[in-house]
Amino acid sequence: MQKVITFLLMLTLVFSFAQGVPASAATAVNGFQVSGSKLLDANGNEFVMRGINHAHAWWKGNEATAIKAIARTGANTVRVALGNGDRWGYDDINTVRNIISLCEQNKLIAVLEIHDATGSDDYTKLSNAVDYFISMKDVLIGKEDRVIINIANEWYGTWDSRGWADGYKRSIPRLREAGLKHTLLIDCAGWGQFPKSVHDLGKEVFDSDSEKNTMFAIHMYEYAGGNASQVKRNIDGVINQGLALCIGEFGLRHTDGDVDEATIMSYSQEKGVGWIAWSWYGNGDTWKYLDMSTDWQGSRLTEWGEIVVNGNNGLKETSVICSVFGGSSPPPPLEDSIKIEAEDGILRGTVISTNRPGYSGSGYVTSLDAENDSVEITVNVPFAGNYHLKIRYACPFDNKSNYVYVNDINLGDTLFPQSSHFTDLNMGTVHLNAGNNTIKIVKNWGWLDVDFFEISN
Repeated sequence: MQKVITFLLMLTLVFSFAQGVPASAATAVNGFQVSGSKLLDANGNEFVMRGINHAHAWWKGNEATAIKAIARTGANTVRVALGNGDRWGYDDINTVRNIISLCEQNKLIAVLEIHDATGSDDYTKLSNAVDYFISMKDVLIGKEDRVIINIANEWYGTWDSRGWADGYKRSIPRLREAGLKHTLLIDCAGWGQFPKSVHDLGKEVFDSDSEKNTMFAIHMYEYAGGNASQVKRNIDGVINQGLALCIGEFGLRHTDGDVDEATIMSYSQEKGVGWIAWSWYGNGDTWKYLDMSTDWQGSRLTEWGEIVVNGNNGLKETSVICSVFGGSSPPPPLEDSIKIEAEDGILRGTVISTNRPGYSGSGYVTSLDAENDSVEITVNVPFAGNYHLKIRYACPFDNKSNYVYVNDINLGDTLFPQSSHFTDLNMGTVHLNAGNNTIKIVKNWGWLDVDFFEISN
């Protein structure tokens, strides 16, 4: 009898332990993981997507140029539209492998989505998207730390919660059974503009995931992001349930009305919600206002591009490269910020002046007038990681764009707003190596006075 009791006690302990282990623990992988309303990267650091959409599905062949240009904006994520052959041309496994490789080379998290199911209520279209990702598993498995699967763009066009939820509750288990354990991103119903579907039934959809690794996306155009109260209500309705959210698309306006992009960006920053703006280039004449660049190379930013890249709460201010590309954790804090006077740097075609009042140090650098004129400084930091970069400048003759390089990587066409006195331009976060790093401003438009550069945590 004693042996039977002992056996039953041991069995009870084993059962109790098994019950306490999360469903995903037995099959854990080293990748992104949803934790409540937050997304954690493979190092356990919170990751907030700040990115740009690339319309690869109908502009194939431009991915190398576009992804490199998008990375120069400071984005940490690119969402890539793929085709499975239902509507757009089929992207084969070598294409997907190449896109993932390009993202890795440029330190971008890849959000991959099938665009062929857009607006459809037909479950077959969603099922075909699932089949596509399963067919790509040989290049996806092992990339859980840098690829997020956004199963189908805007599947379920009807403004209805139940049909949308039932479709995804059938689809998510199929991906998990195939061995795909990536974080899944699910667009809400109503062409991505019916957040009530997530408010109503997001928990059901999340619970259908054995890995508990699903988050949701709202596409904030005129119906989901038209004004500040709407933006805040739609975001709060997701994250207040303990569900993770990303604004998967948004613009500055859309077909039937205005979009409150300023509130989308500011409230997302306040709440730690990711966003991916639509889109880099290639929207055609009808939606040309949604192009961020005038070409694939990013030669010049448009009005929308300036807002996303250089505006308040834009990429330069808020984007942080994922720690899987730049170290396991943020660098230890500097005791003080590091200020380097521009006049102490290497001057090529530029000169030191003291004519404009208000400068720091012994002067400032000016005469950024001829092609390739530049000022370059060196900054030494003790640890590799992401740091804030600030440039003190004056620009008396209207807004001027010039190139900023960090360790010979062009951060893109940087706008210096007009200012007749010295003022600060916050460049957002930049990745620096342990030891010496170079920061350089090179003439594009020129007509810029540079006082100093400052690095801080």
